[in-house]
Amino acid sequence: MLSRARLIQRLVIFAIFSFLLFVGSQRIPLRSNTVPSAPSAPSPARDSSYERQVQFWKNLHNLLESNSPATDPPERLKKAENVLFDPNANYTRPDLFAISEGDVKQLQQVHQRVVQKIKNDNSSLELVYHRGKRGIVSAAGRKYLPTLVISLRLLRRSGTRFPVEVFIASQEQYDEVVCEQILPTMNAVCIVLSGILGTNVVSRLEPFQLKSFAMLFSSFEQLLWLDASCFPIHDAIEIFQSKPFTHVGLVTWPDFWSSDPSRFFNTIASKPEPPVSERASTDGGQLLISKKTHAKTLLLASYYNYYGETHFYLLLSQSDVGGSDKETYLAAASVLDEPFYAVNEPIRSIGHRNANGHLDSSATVQYSPTEDYKLTNQGINHVKDANAGPIPHAFFLRTSYSKMSPVNLFDPSRNGSEEVSPIRGPDGKPSRAWTAEKETIDSLGGPDVEREYWSHVRWTVCTLEGLQFKDWKDKEGTCQQAKEYFDAVFAPKDRR
Repeated sequence: MLSRARLIQRLVIFAIFSFLLFVGSQRIPLRSNTVPSAPSAPSPARDSSYERQVQFWKNLHNLLESNSPATDPPERLKKAENVLFDPNANYTRPDLFAISEGDVKQLQQVHQRVVQKIKNDNSSLELVYHRGKRGIVSAAGRKYLPTLVISLRLLRRSGTRFPVEVFIASQEQYDEVVCEQILPTMNAVCIVLSGILGTNVVSRLEPFQLKSFAMLFSSFEQLLWLDASCFPIHDAIEIFQSKPFTHVGLVTWPDFWSSDPSRFFNTIASKPEPPVSERASTDGGQLLISKKTHAKTLLLASYYNYYGETHFYLLLSQSDVGGSDKETYLAAASVLDEPFYAVNEPIRSIGHRNANGHLDSSATVQYSPTEDYKLTNQGINHVKDANAGPIPHAFFLRTSYSKMSPVNLFDPSRNGSEEVSPIRGPDGKPSRAWTAEKETIDSLGGPDVEREYWSHVRWTVCTLEGLQFKDWKDKEGTCQQAKEYFDAVFAPKDRR
């Protein structure tokens, strides 16, 4: 008979052996260098919500396809012109398109069916997301990924700790270096949208059209959309947990231009025409929305975007020749009578003066909705009166991709000419990009913000070059140029 001590010893050995056997059976395979085949972090098939997302998309796709406008696109009658927004101006809404009476009736009937389906269907069109989860959503094709990395580093520098989901349209746009080596270090993941929507759908949609679907399929209940070139300069938690967002569930920011939807849209939507002076057009760089309160807004916006290129971009913004999604969210909320808050504080440009003294803008600034909401409730509105009182603190900075693309920035020959480079003065020498308007720059934190920005540009350029980023394989030397520019402009004087 075994002694008590020996029996205990054998039981311990057996337990250890059983544990090791279990661990061996659960061993996680080494990371593969292949591109994920489905949209999550890195593959949605590993997420329990993926099947529900696919089913939701089947239902939504059926709604979209079965309610095609089935008419010719609106016919443009006149050349479009952007008009700066001025609430005190007395001008009439432009009328730039022609649509036949029969087509208007057809569009009205289809639109009514879509709206009624969205309003009444609470099961098959239920969005799939994690209740109570907050996060940042963005999207980028491969060529925009370096700009996105810069923005995410600055987002983390602001103190914002929310997780980030970056939507990539297709496997062809996916990049292993950024998605598997860099983004995970910043609590960010890539999600390949074609794994849910299908390659046929994604291939015929433009980037602007995909934005609404990225928000629909993000895992967050409350989300802040940021374009790849946009980042907050303060912790974004401020705008999530205060009014107006906690009160209305949808916040947008203004663009420079007047809002100019076609009268035909209001007829199609069976809504009265709002005054031209009601608010400015919408800036698409950032958007704050809650799916708990505005799921139906996102669904209707997805319809407007699905048929945006042919119909709704023209109807919602007559002067926006290229067309984009930026007006679809407030339009959808208005049609569904869901509340929203459009920030009043005007958008502002920063850049530097060219040889003629004109401002060459390379970035824009947007302001805190929290403070804007408080000031508006006090009757302070800088759109109507520039001297009305204090302004909200600056909150977002958005760079111009065409001017600030890292790989094209430092070599003047790639940028066309030295005269248009945002980082060279009229004399062609390296200079700060943001020196005007001084008041706006000071509201950001002064030159230190610009120095911080370029330090992250330098890091990103050198890191991607070192990791052999695919899109830069024929563009060596950018890292050295970035270092030389930073040292020339921002190094301490005693080091120059």
